[in-house]
Amino acid sequence: MKFQSLFLLTFIGLFSFTPAFSQDTESYRDTIFYQASGTLDMKILIKDYHLLAEESRFQAIMEDFQLRLKEIDQMVPNTAYTIDYRFQKQLDIRDSDKIKSFDISADNRLSENLQNEAYIRDNSGSYEVIIGFNDITELINVDFSKMLTAIADSLPEKHRFLRYLEFRPDAQTGNIVLKEDRHTGYFDMLSLQAGVGANVYRGQFLTDFSGEISLQLNHKGILKNQFYISNNLMFAFDAANTAIINNFTNVGYRRNFSNHKDKPNWFGVELGTVTKKSGDIFQSNTHRLGVNWQVGKHITVSPQLYFNGFFRQVSPGFRIGIGL
Repeated sequence: MKFQSLFLLTFIGLFSFTPAFSQDTESYRDTIFYQASGTLDMKILIKDYHLLAEESRFQAIMEDFQLRLKEIDQMVPNTAYTIDYRFQKQLDIRDSDKIKSFDISADNRLSENLQNEAYIRDNSGSYEVIIGFNDITELINVDFSKMLTAIADSLPEKHRFLRYLEFRPDAQTGNIVLKEDRHTGYFDMLSLQAGVGANVYRGQFLTDFSGEISLQLNHKGILKNQFYISNNLMFAFDAANTAIINNFTNVGYRRNFSNHKDKPNWFGVELGTVTKKSGDIFQSNTHRLGVNWQVGKHITVSPQLYFNGFFRQVSPGFRIGIGL
């Protein structure tokens, strides 16, 4: 009973602390891009594009930014520069090494790109705005409230996929309209994996070959949830050096607690049962409950509880797995 209590406390503790030590500030964000021909463009990086319609504080930040610009209107450099603004924290102006650049259109006409940039950051990290412009006066006078309201009213329905949304003024009416809507980042996928493992059960060492098929579901471009079925072919040897083979089939769920696409941190729980018995290592009604944590690329650790029937004759176990 002491071990069962310790196991349950460890299980609860890992689920409690995993979100804390696995958070990553480099989370993937939706992109909302607005382009007004030749005068200004604006890119909004936001955790969820529907926050633009739901968060009135966003417009307040942009209005405050414009008030600050009026105070520095006569102080900006004559050459290319960058404005870096942190809401109610700091405003910096830096000379930029950006050179004059031009786009060549399909009919071979040259159009000059915007030479200055402004970065507006919210202290919460929920969103970031990057604005390209030539003249600070244009930046001061643009009606951000009207622009953001028009964009918010044209947003597509909420979606868990990561999105790139591009808006432009309509050539005929001047109304801001959605011109491009596409998914970015990962999509849902089926995954097939194989690996080997080292197990300890009742003081006995067992190796295994494993196979797994999983359905991985993404949220905002990052694979977040995984439902899987796996199989462990477990090997041991008796005194005559004869192989004793037992087979466990498992169902499980994992969640990725990382917000970085290339640095996942999977943590989950699985339930398995013996589907092929050999020798006297396991009984015919042996089951196991385990948690698994991906501690490195292709490496998992899994503390386990083996039991017969409904949590009778409970024994601890442990597995280290290496994916291939």
